[in-house]
Amino acid sequence: MNIAKSTALLAGAFSLTATLAQAQFLETLDLTFRDTKVFKMVGPRDSEYQGGELFVRVFDGAAGILGCASNFSPFYTTPNILCPSGTTGLVTQGDLDGDGVRDVGVYISISQPVPARSIQPFLTESVELFSAPPSALPRPLGGFNWTDNSTVIFYDLINDPVNGVGYELTDFESTRTYLPSELDRHRKEIVPGTYIFKFPALGSSEENPANFFMSATHREMVEAVPGPGGRNVDSGGIDVGNDFRVTNDDRWNNGVMELDPRIVFNFEWEGFNASTFSGSDRLFFSVRDRETRKIVFPPIPIADPPNPELPQLIGSSDLGIPTGYDLGPDFFGPNEQFSVEVEFVRNSGVGSAVDRSTRLFQWDIDLIDTYAGFVTEGFTPGTPEELLEPDADFDGDGYTNLEEFGLQTSPTDPASVPNPTPVLIGNDQCYLEIAKRPGVGSRLTYVMQYSSDQENWVTIEQGDPNWFIVFNNQDRISVLSRAAYNVNPCFLRVQFEQN
Repeated sequence: MNIAKSTALLAGAFSLTATLAQAQFLETLDLTFRDTKVFKMVGPRDSEYQGGELFVRVFDGAAGILGCASNFSPFYTTPNILCPSGTTGLVTQGDLDGDGVRDVGVYISISQPVPARSIQPFLTESVELFSAPPSALPRPLGGFNWTDNSTVIFYDLINDPVNGVGYELTDFESTRTYLPSELDRHRKEIVPGTYIFKFPALGSSEENPANFFMSATHREMVEAVPGPGGRNVDSGGIDVGNDFRVTNDDRWNNGVMELDPRIVFNFEWEGFNASTFSGSDRLFFSVRDRETRKIVFPPIPIADPPNPELPQLIGSSDLGIPTGYDLGPDFFGPNEQFSVEVEFVRNSGVGSAVDRSTRLFQWDIDLIDTYAGFVTEGFTPGTPEELLEPDADFDGDGYTNLEEFGLQTSPTDPASVPNPTPVLIGNDQCYLEIAKRPGVGSRLTYVMQYSSDQENWVTIEQGDPNWFIVFNNQDRISVLSRAAYNVNPCFLRVQFEQN
């Protein structure tokens, strides 16, 4: 079971929001203000800004797009089993689905549309950022490049195919992009406060302009440690404790978090509290492919389109403010690599104007092979705990369970015995090479030791006067004596340390 830890009692393992294929409804008047920043966490108190954007969209009108196999077809369709209502609408102008391709001349199945009532379509040149809080954002247009997705739809072609009524829907949007090197510019341009936009009022024209104003209030957002201006949580950040960071400090290895997928892993974080998480905000959790960013957890059934964006909802007014997430065992196996994403979505506003600003906190995970995880599948259920200890010898062959784990023999089979044997090479120099168990990451350390009497053992380190360390990487460790074996005896052993 996978449970989000929260200040409220959570029930059930999943809280997925299903996408309805039957209809997509657009509001009659809606202004979306979304300031997005993407951060990659690379250590206990370190993050890297991956880029971001300011997205503003205003939509005036409504159209319920119904499920139909013939949607966006150039051919008219009467009601049938694959298109129950038939293609009731014809797009005669604009880009209805916002994909950048004009949809003129295509038929769609829609419910009763509602025309624009406040904002005149097709006049993006009249849109301005009228007022904004003091910042480095250019004025008066704020550097916005507005895209016009306004449309005209003729409806109802099923009941009156000759005299369909034209409905105008206003749809303007703008995206201001910030590159990974532009975090400082992003922070200086997009600041908390009220942003007022001026749109062309319904009925206005270039000759007879009229204005319609809408405003969105942008609240301060949680940021990734080390916080705005390079400050860290110890010296302030936004406020002490308000910078997001993952607090599993001992799990980091070279910018990647290590965990064994066969054991419940407790991701823990801080930064969400009463001042950064309001009642309407939401928090989502997912595990993703590092390259494609497709969701691999929570498990998603094959759908159309494949891999819909359905991360697990773990924080809301009902669920409370989460302080972490428990990822259950056996969804994955060792030696896999993924990325975790925690998505914070604001959803606050007054009336039709909503601040939907977003923060994406991502970090890479290596799924490793640990002795604790090996125990869950390498021994018979019900085995006494004392026989499962790393220093126990379950099969009585003289090697501990941990030694057999590291040397890749079976700790439950007396006939499977490690045999790390030194060899003589060259001028009778002593050489020993051990193949390391794959996928152990930094959680298991191999240590070579030598002795002159097999009683007193010395760890071989770089610069040892008697031994060279030839290799010590993720695949193997090997040592070579500096002198011949009759001077430097081949008494060698390997020890293991769990980290």
